[in-house]
Amino acid sequence: MIKGIIFLSKYSTSSGRILIWPMLFFVLLLSSLFSENTIALYWEITDTRLPYIARVRADPNWGAAVIYNPETCKEIGAACGFFKEHAHAHAHLNHILLPPEAYPTILEDQADCWVAKNGRPHEVYAVVQLLLDKDRNPELNITGDPAQRAEKIRACAKQAGNWAEEK
Repeated sequence: MIKGIIFLSKYSTSSGRILIWPMLFFVLLLSSLFSENTIALYWEITDTRLPYIARVRADPNWGAAVIYNPETCKEIGAACGFFKEHAHAHAHLNHILLPPEAYPTILEDQADCWVAKNGRPHEVYAVVQLLLDKDRNPELNITGDPAQRAEKIRACAKQAGNWAEEK
């Protein structure tokens, strides 16, 4: 595919080059849709005053926007990616967009399992480690029973072949 892009760019006229960049964008977008890697199609907004790690809200331009606390994310590292994807999963799974504490357990489990199956393995592993860490910051606003969530997340990831313990 890259050779085709170079060919188009190299042999186009100067007036035709105006169309090359939108066409390249379209080709790359299409190729990403058919690859194993996914692109997050939501808006991310940082908010240092957010009392949660991450949450989702409706957005008129993107459909959904994930708001996350960058200070908390810095503290918890790779696990933050899981929480951001979890927030997005609520929109992806067509859940009503609510504050984190308002979701019933079944919807939280669905979002956790979706990310465990489709998320980045190192982030899935990191969130399980965080949830099982008895010495984690007690100020972290984590909904539900952390140990139960960790076990469900691990089970979903293993079922999907997306569980990779760090060595």
